[in-house]
Amino acid sequence: MIKVLVVDDHRMFAQSLSRLFALESDIDVVGTAFSAQEARAAIVDAQPDICVLDYQLPDADGASLVAVLREAVPGLRVLLLTGVNRPSTAQAAMAAGCDAYITKDRAANELVEIIRSLHAGDHRIERDVAGVFRQTTETANAFRLTTRELEILGLLAKGASTVDVAEQSSISSNTVRTHVQRIISKLGAHSKLEAVAIARTNGLI
Repeated sequence: MIKVLVVDDHRMFAQSLSRLFALESDIDVVGTAFSAQEARAAIVDAQPDICVLDYQLPDADGASLVAVLREAVPGLRVLLLTGVNRPSTAQAAMAAGCDAYITKDRAANELVEIIRSLHAGDHRIERDVAGVFRQTTETANAFRLTTRELEILGLLAKGASTVDVAEQSSISSNTVRTHVQRIISKLGAHSKLEAVAIARTNGLI
């Protein structure tokens, strides 16, 4: 049996996953947790083979929790599950040493198959993350955004001002303004705020 711990702050979603896994003859849900604090407590008693871990928890991000969970259960395989399909999340999953990364819009049977492949010893993170970057690149190409424009979009999304962007990108404020106007035009937006919102919706940042 594959022992699985489900960690997700949305109780209905976590319970739905547990019911889904219960239908599989080779998967045993040994616990559920709805926060990082609950996960740290549950992992000791549950001793799972695999943790299906949400990225956005109320008291921490899932990536920061990986090392703590692995310390409690050496050999634990971690599948980071997220509704945020953007490169920064994928990078965080890779940096944390997750074994797989999957977004919540994927099919349920795909999640089950990933759990089985991880239990069998497969390590998927590189190709999973590569898929996120490939999708992002294709979307950026569709909007005709340059690497510099994507960089500036990312800074704007963090609340950076024109001066902040200029300093961090080593370009003039006038050049930043030119880039921002091009970004707004390419995304079909009417403001920086709307451009950031469109970029987030399309997984560009």
